[in-house]
Amino acid sequence: MADLRVKTFDEYLMEWIDFVCACRDGADVYRTYDLICGNETNDKVFRVVEKYHSGDWERERALKEIRAYPQYDQTAFIAQKAIDHLLSFSGYKEM
Repeated sequence: MADLRVKTFDEYLMEWIDFVCACRDGADVYRTYDLICGNETNDKVFRVVEKYHSGDWERERALKEIRAYPQYDQTAFIAQKAIDHLLSFSGYKEM
C-alpha cells in the first residue's frame, strides 16, 4: 500500500469527529486519501455527531458518548486505484 494515500482513524478521536463534520458540511477533505479506515458512523453514532455538529454538545461529551457504543470497522475506497490494488474477483456462486 506504499503508493496509496491511506488515512486510518484508530479510535474515536477529536480529529475523527471533526473530519466527519467537515464531510457532512460538504467539504471534500476525504478526497485527500485513496482509502480511509476507521470506525463506522452508524445511526447511533451519527445522532451524537449531529448533536456535536449543531453545537448542542461539546466535543468531549460527544466522544464520551460514542465510546459507549459498540464499535465496528469500515473501509471507504475513495479512489479507483485503491480498489484495483486491494481487491480482486475470485468467483461467484449462483443461488
